[in-house]
Amino acid sequence: MPLWLALVLPALPLQLAARAAPLPGPLAVVDGRAQRPVVACCNDAARAAGIYPGLKLAAAQALAPHLAAVQRRPEREADELQALACWAYQFSAQIVVRDDRGGSGLLLETGASERLFAGRRPLHRHLARGLRELGYRSAFGYAVTPRAAWLVACARAQGLPATDAWTAEDLHAAAAPLPPALLDWDDEACSALHALGLTTLHDLLRLPRAAFARRFGAARLDDLDRAFGRVPDPQPPFVPPARFACTIDLPADLADAQQLTFPAHRLLRQLEGFLRGRAAGAAELLFSAQHSARRQAPVPPTPIELRLAAPERQAARLARLFEERLARIRLPAPAVALTLAVEQLLPYAAASASLLPPAPGRHGGGWLQLAETLHARFGSARVFQLQAVDDHRPEHALRVLPLAPDAGQPPAAAAAARRPLLLIERPVPLACLGGGDPAAEAAPDYGGPLRLLAGPERIEAGWWDRTSAAFGQPRAAVQRDYFVARNPRGQTLWIYRELQAPRHWFLHGLFA
Repeated sequence: MPLWLALVLPALPLQLAARAAPLPGPLAVVDGRAQRPVVACCNDAARAAGIYPGLKLAAAQALAPHLAAVQRRPEREADELQALACWAYQFSAQIVVRDDRGGSGLLLETGASERLFAGRRPLHRHLARGLRELGYRSAFGYAVTPRAAWLVACARAQGLPATDAWTAEDLHAAAAPLPPALLDWDDEACSALHALGLTTLHDLLRLPRAAFARRFGAARLDDLDRAFGRVPDPQPPFVPPARFACTIDLPADLADAQQLTFPAHRLLRQLEGFLRGRAAGAAELLFSAQHSARRQAPVPPTPIELRLAAPERQAARLARLFEERLARIRLPAPAVALTLAVEQLLPYAAASASLLPPAPGRHGGGWLQLAETLHARFGSARVFQLQAVDDHRPEHALRVLPLAPDAGQPPAAAAAARRPLLLIERPVPLACLGGGDPAAEAAPDYGGPLRLLAGPERIEAGWWDRTSAAFGQPRAAVQRDYFVARNPRGQTLWIYRELQAPRHWFLHGLFA
């Protein structure tokens, strides 16, 4: 049986202003004309100071000199509801976004998701805990129809007694005692109902249907029927976007980059829910610290990029990497908002824990996490990865790439055994013992006479791109015989000898 859960977010503008950073002092959201703004909603600390909705901002600041006032932005509220719906997609495939006079929030069909979360109560606990981690306060309401669930949640958001309707038989007992003001009808209709002494939905159901439709309209009669399950109530489907983008406004200007940690955690938890709903992960995250546009010299947003070696979606793991990245960030101006965007979603395979140690030849992802942590701290210039290139010339067989998933595979094991990972950028000429003719068969010298251990490995390649250039230097053709050699100090070297005269010896690499 379908079961709908309504999440009503009371005072949504205030919640959006407070979720970016904990503010123990008075906070108010103001609305109205720029010349004479008034308080739209305020927190408990502001109410304790005597501030209430409808009070002019100047009077509120006189009552609380340290009042933090945030301008209301309806467009941001709509964006946040869409972002919250993306987060809730991990709990249900049927989601409805509601933003009307009765309240703002979501409707979720959870009947089909209960088995996935091992029951109704665990599902509810997951939802409630996730909302708290995002910084939201919500009133919940359950019913077998979406309209009744919304009415129950709105009643609880206003502090009215209400019961859930778990079955169709409970529907009338749950919705009938609720006041008609929760129906979100216009003021004229609500005043007429109050004048007639109709104080509950049960009173409306007792009226003759034809007379009620003529007096208040057939649309309102249909609204009642949908609430009590008398007619179907299809809901528009919600389709999550292909990319993630979310912004959190800061209630105060933040000059220190480390202060962005708390709002970033909120954004990352929201991203985790979005990725879980899409069964995906992310490897490139772009944070952007927005600066005030009212400055005399506008400052462009400060980008803060996270690049991972493998797709990830765990908010705790991403938060640790973000904190490492902040160690190298200096804000050119105070930040007023923080944005997180993920353009590309990648397949994600959750790691399965095991009681047994890994099998031989299989390694865990510890080195990946270490590489990601170092990359977040030191950047792409110091932490990168190598990609094998189909080229026999050693100096062109590897390519430097930023840390990213699926950037390439390391060289084959056989090649890695013969060739060192550390190559010298410019091969070093080697002297021969006795200083004789290099063309003679005298052994090369590097810290003593070299003893050849393996070789030769002849490489003749590159004739096809003699005139091309890469990495700032021309790609020349090579004709060489490579050897693995060792000197009296115990160093293992990779050396070569030119095939063409004068057949000099060169040091090209060192084995670990």
